[in-house]
Amino acid sequence: MTAVARRRWWVAAAACCGAALTTLPRTLPGQTVIVEGPAGAVLPTLTPSLLVRALGFANVRPLRVRVQIATSVDFGTASIAVDTTFSTSDTTITVQITRALPSEGTVYWRASVQGTSGAAAESPITGPRPVPAWLTLVTPNSPTGDIFDIRRPLFVWKSARIAAATGAWKYTLEITNGGRTEQATAGLSDTTFRAATNLQANTSYRWSVRATLPSGESVRLASLASFLIVDPPLPTTTILYQNFPNPFPSATAFSTCFWFDVGEPGGTVSFDVLDLRGNVVRTIVPTLDGVTQFAAGRYGRGAPGAGSNCDNRFVWDGTASDGRTVAPGVYVARFRVGKGSPTFRRMLFKGRG
Repeated sequence: MTAVARRRWWVAAAACCGAALTTLPRTLPGQTVIVEGPAGAVLPTLTPSLLVRALGFANVRPLRVRVQIATSVDFGTASIAVDTTFSTSDTTITVQITRALPSEGTVYWRASVQGTSGAAAESPITGPRPVPAWLTLVTPNSPTGDIFDIRRPLFVWKSARIAAATGAWKYTLEITNGGRTEQATAGLSDTTFRAATNLQANTSYRWSVRATLPSGESVRLASLASFLIVDPPLPTTTILYQNFPNPFPSATAFSTCFWFDVGEPGGTVSFDVLDLRGNVVRTIVPTLDGVTQFAAGRYGRGAPGAGSNCDNRFVWDGTASDGRTVAPGVYVARFRVGKGSPTFRRMLFKGRG
């Protein structure tokens, strides 16, 4: 860019953005500023290192260097993520960014160099360059749920790299059941963690991680869906668990899922969804294939490796037996084995938007 073109750009930028750029120090012939950043389409770190080269400044010292990184190409005040100015005698300067750039944002950078003579030059704008996510949950994090046959599953996550000068990530991991905290561990520095104590079998859990920088900035992510701990031995009692999600539908589930155990020696199962007047809205068991006899076992769970916590034979999608969608409201699941007393579970159908 010629000196005349650069001056026109500077004045246009000042008029556009209202920045204090109304006067551009003169640029001498041959003065050039180049900024080199990390290679690759996406930045490999949240705190990149930039190499600034000031060419054509001869023996003019010291040099006043300004480096800016912004989330907008116009470098408006609100978009500035990094703005640092310093003096140096070098014409090749490595600038280590120590403030983490915005997670999954897009950034631009530029630099200007001014000598004691008043002559200055500005680099071209580099960008857009995508910034990696601060935090990513790896496993268990299937959008349809995960199943484990061990009581202490391994949790794995990862964070984007940061410079040593920034400090180190610290993590807090939380395991919840129905919104209640079952386990919480703070001060973690590794990105893997095995549950500290046994989790309950035949129970659905969620997990989350909060990643925190020494500056106090943090980000929290929760698992996309729940994970299930299965218990291989046959149940000794008959029970209907609370359906999930409840209320439903949710952001990740169109239907609600029913789990139930049939104790030994098994029996004849009847399972219906009722409205609050006691009318049968939908029959879950007998199933579509007419099955009513169930051996002792655990039902409703997705098969290991299926990637879901639900068996689609034992779900309700908010429709009646004739296929129509029912009105939003409270409904009741009624479950009975043989001549035993029925078990009831209340559930809330939010309707279809």
